[in-house]
Amino acid sequence: MGLCALVTWISLVHRFAEKGRLLGTARSAALCGTITACTCAAALITITLLLPHAADVPPAVAAAAAGGALAPRVRQQQNQQSTPPFVALITLGIAVLLGHLERRLVHDMYSRCHRLVRDFEDIAQLRMFAFDARAHLRGCAMQTKDKTAIDGLHEDVQALLDEAVKVEADAEASRRRRELQDFPKELHRRTREEAEGCRQALAKAREACVQMLEFGYKHGKRSSDRDLMRIRRTAMAVEPLAEAPAPHP
Repeated sequence: MGLCALVTWISLVHRFAEKGRLLGTARSAALCGTITACTCAAALITITLLLPHAADVPPAVAAAAAGGALAPRVRQQQNQQSTPPFVALITLGIAVLLGHLERRLVHDMYSRCHRLVRDFEDIAQLRMFAFDARAHLRGCAMQTKDKTAIDGLHEDVQALLDEAVKVEADAEASRRRRELQDFPKELHRRTREEAEGCRQALAKAREACVQMLEFGYKHGKRSSDRDLMRIRRTAMAVEPLAEAPAPHP
């Protein structure tokens, strides 16, 4: 059973490589433990039923084969007529749990990365965080292709931040024109459409930053989380830049 548990864990690591962190949260760790326990149970039942008919098969080999069955490359269609009902039921349960685990890993990754950027309401602060986060992720990357991918994702963030700056400037210019043209005071503020446009532009930039952080989440180590939190605190502590006055028409 110990060998089965070890091979099962190795198979899970191989199956979900670059998809998330198996021990990232308590729920994902609990799912991994449940899958390992179910696999060991299936192996125990298989060994119990197999040994009387195949005495030459060592129990360790059967247990290792059960754990290795989770690896993507060795999954095969089983003969339903030769599979014991209890083993078939446990195998179906394992397949369901694997689906839940994959969805949990995606959810954990997005939640973790989204929490890092969700509080940024100032474009300059988000730009500073994205730049420093890129430098950190790039420094931790081992392969040149990973560094290139990080640079490409950061360029997407910068392009959307530039677009957010343009939307912000246009909205502020429109507001100032209404103020200078003696519009009613209730129109001196940004309209609902202008405010929504600014919010959506910044939200797109945050989402692009999340994608860059997700790349680091999948390829990096958990120790990087503390560094990213420090970078986030530093960026959030910077005073928002004052808006430059628009030129008079």
